[in-house]
Amino acid sequence: MVKKVNKSLVLLVKIFVVVSLSVILSCSFRNEAKPLTDDDTVDADITDTDTSEADTDTSDTNTSDTDTDDTETNDTDAENTDTDDSDDTDDDIDTPTDTEEPEECEEEEISSVVIGTYNTHLFFDKVCDTGHCSSSDFESVLSESEYNTKVSDLAESIHEIGADIILLQEVEKDSCLQDLFGETGTYQDCFLGEKETVDTAVMTKGKITYKNKHPEQIECAGCEGGKTTFSRAFLETHIELGCRKIIVFSAHFKSKADDDTQRRLAEAAAAAKILKKRAEEHPEALIVMGGDLNDEPGSDTLEYFENDSTFLRVASELSLKDQATYYYSGEAVALDHIFWVKTAGGKYKTGSAEVVKDAPSWYSLGSSDHAALKATFEF
Repeated sequence: MVKKVNKSLVLLVKIFVVVSLSVILSCSFRNEAKPLTDDDTVDADITDTDTSEADTDTSDTNTSDTDTDDTETNDTDAENTDTDDSDDTDDDIDTPTDTEEPEECEEEEISSVVIGTYNTHLFFDKVCDTGHCSSSDFESVLSESEYNTKVSDLAESIHEIGADIILLQEVEKDSCLQDLFGETGTYQDCFLGEKETVDTAVMTKGKITYKNKHPEQIECAGCEGGKTTFSRAFLETHIELGCRKIIVFSAHFKSKADDDTQRRLAEAAAAAKILKKRAEEHPEALIVMGGDLNDEPGSDTLEYFENDSTFLRVASELSLKDQATYYYSGEAVALDHIFWVKTAGGKYKTGSAEVVKDAPSWYSLGSSDHAALKATFEF
């Protein structure tokens, strides 16, 4: 009987030992497999070769994941940069940045370019957006046939101007610009600086690479609060045409209706500042501003530019009668102007400034109450 008990005890002890060893080994494996947390530390002296290789493999995998995330982030940033370039309002003067190396130009290099400016005169569409479109209101609504005629007339006038780059004013919507762009059939790119009821635009035979509407606040000593904005978008457009860099500005300063000469003078000062900055940044580019500035030679607005040796008003060589683009208060006056920034690239071809109008004694073109102005610039 005693022998049987002893054998049973021995068997129980063996079982206990086996179970205990199993538990100890199991716990040991679990601890080895436990992943490191931020609070864990590893002594380099006790890290074996296999563990180092595993860490290296993990590092490689994480690096790949990081590269992928960086690529996606960079793509997003690039898209945001492109968007911000057109409408940046953080700085008083937004600075365009070139993030890519310029591609080698494969086009034939041009030696000259014709730039024109033309106020299209209330180029509205067939929809009353303001809700006030009676004969006494500013906005008008055209019928289908009237609108088609307007587009056709403007396209014919633009063909007559014959500019490689045409700066436009008083265009209501992008759809209007697109219809005119399609009707002309001679331009490669276009852009509308939509801000007010009717606004500025550009059509070009080259490629637009950067655009800015300049909606920022500008200094105005005679304005309430000492600040104002451009009356319409001061549209800046960078263009690649025939292996040349051209920067143009389409301007439409404060109207003489409810006249505010201080605001126009503020617009002139702000525009001059922007033009000079671009000339510093792009000394190789031809830089031109054109548009309906709503002031005539001798005014404070124009004198602000003409008293600065940086600028040349291209039509100043013409007689007052020959440079007139509008009939105002019984007089023929020049309200549409083109300024060349002399400190940058290119040069104005002397004697090329020309007012394009329906007849020698008229100061209008086509369906517009303004004549157009154009000039040739050489490289």
